[in-house]
Amino acid sequence: MTGGDELSGAVQPGRELGSELLRDPVVAERFEAIAGFAVVPVTLNVRLPGPLARDGRWRYVAAEAIAPDWRERTGQTGYHLLDVLVARRYRAVAFQADEPDDLGYPPDQIELLSDTHLRSALGLADGDPIEIAAIGNPGTGPPRPAPS
Repeated sequence: MTGGDELSGAVQPGRELGSELLRDPVVAERFEAIAGFAVVPVTLNVRLPGPLARDGRWRYVAAEAIAPDWRERTGQTGYHLLDVLVARRYRAVAFQADEPDDLGYPPDQIELLSDTHLRSALGLADGDPIEIAAIGNPGTGPPRPAPS
């Protein structure tokens, strides 16, 4: 995270790529296995006050773990993931995709994958503030390769 276990961000509009991909039952099932819970087929985009600093709580999943052609389908090479609690009550996985700069993924943006439709449950609109807290334990994730 950006320093400490809690941070604030602002809800951002998304590119709808996550929602589109999660409508595929095979993709949704794979992300549910990675997250450890059933997920709603939408992500919530959050802009942080600064770029992420990842510690040992972050896990890494390579694109090929989603599907053999995932890199070609999305342009993403993998994902950095962190178990979080949103608004002190909704579990989620915060993630940031590794993708080429020309695809426009800002270094200070994360997406939230949850078992709850966060936008509806919290009445969020673009620009609204949101609180996120890490709930993973340091060192629990597998080693992460350096971004390429």
